[in-house]
Amino acid sequence: MPDRARALLKQLRNTPRVSVGIVSGRRLQDLKRCVCVRGLSYIGNHGLEAEGPYGRYLHPLARRSRPLLKQLARKLRRAVELIPGAWVEDKELTLSVHYRRVSITHRPVLRRNFRNAMQPYEDKRHVRVCRGKAIWEIRPDIRWHKGLAIRWALRRMHANRSTLVICLGDDRTDEDAFHVVNHHGGLSIFVGRRSTRTAARYWLKNPREVQKWLADLCHACQPLNATEGGA
Repeated sequence: MPDRARALLKQLRNTPRVSVGIVSGRRLQDLKRCVCVRGLSYIGNHGLEAEGPYGRYLHPLARRSRPLLKQLARKLRRAVELIPGAWVEDKELTLSVHYRRVSITHRPVLRRNFRNAMQPYEDKRHVRVCRGKAIWEIRPDIRWHKGLAIRWALRRMHANRSTLVICLGDDRTDEDAFHVVNHHGGLSIFVGRRSTRTAARYWLKNPREVQKWLADLCHACQPLNATEGGA
């Protein structure tokens, strides 16, 4: 994370009546190490684990799926290890198969090997597969995602209908979050090309625009008396 973005998150964290959360497909401990800002709500593994002002959370069904995912991780590594650029990330509660660096010519073989390895587990409904940016996400077959995790966190932070919820995201797996935020009457913001199909109602072009937008938000959230004192 750029230092400027980290500084803006700290400024928002210190703003009265503002709570900041990071929701990610990354493992919780990796997410905290990447962001490295105390006092935030961290939701990792697509909502299966969380830590924040409400305490710690680990989805009970996800915990019980760990041995199965370990087994599947070994099988997937054997299936993709000979394909240059492909690798399997074991995030304990979920798995990711990354193929961003796989050449176009190798991707059909990767796709076939991946499907063959996954088929028995999907047929038994042990896991489900979601696509992201040059990645396959393998999760326990649980009705749980980023959007439901956000709803869960809001309830534990005693948010109500008057709470303005703002969500920014750039991945397919963020669409569930956008739907929940829209239902809450909040602001859903997609970061990327405007031609992308998304449930988000607003757009920002890239991370640079996100930083500028966060800076504007920090300024807008300044207490009225502080603004008047500086006039």
